Amino acid sequence: MRIARVSFTGDLSYELSIRRTKAPALWDAVIRSGRAQGAAPIGIEALSILRAEKGYIMVGKDTDGETMPHDLGFGIPRLKKSAAFIGDRSLHCDKVNALNRKTLVGLRVPTGDTPLPTGAHFVEGTPPRSLGYVTSSYDSPTLGHPLALGLVESGTARIGETISVWHLGEVRKATICAPCAFDPDGGRLHA
Repeated sequence: MRIARVSFTGDLSYELSIRRTKAPALWDAVIRSGRAQGAAPIGIEALSILRAEKGYIMVGKDTDGETMPHDLGFGIPRLKKSAAFIGDRSLHCDKVNALNRKTLVGLRVPTGDTPLPTGAHFVEGTPPRSLGYVTSSYDSPTLGHPLALGLVESGTARIGETISVWHLGEVRKATICAPCAFDPDGGRLHA
């Protein structure tokens, strides 16, 4: 068995890798042991919700073909790198460093609202112009309300702003916030 301490959940987590034929016995042992230790296995949907609560991205879901590391909050490493590396030129061109790039944000809906539809567009103006879109959206049992992630123009500078969200002719409101909605200081992860 291969055990990896990983935390795509934002919590103290482990991935267990074994042969498929050994899975039923391991599953039963983990269930028995986990109950005694206060731990439990989780499925893919739970993993998706937990990672979204922490603002962790799923490449291809929370990114698109134009998303760069600094759009996701990873700008410092590229600025500290002095030696040339493959792809460095593309990280420093004008388009990639434009101030209005779509950046990753969190989204809060008004109390009592349902989750935002994934793929819904952030709009402004008449006629409406798309500023970006919802990339992930879930009803969070941990937080007790819906949460979403999205890519929006100048997103980091818009934190605290209420924005219109359009989907299939319906317009709703959401407030832009930091992507991490749960345990932002990482206390649970590093416990």
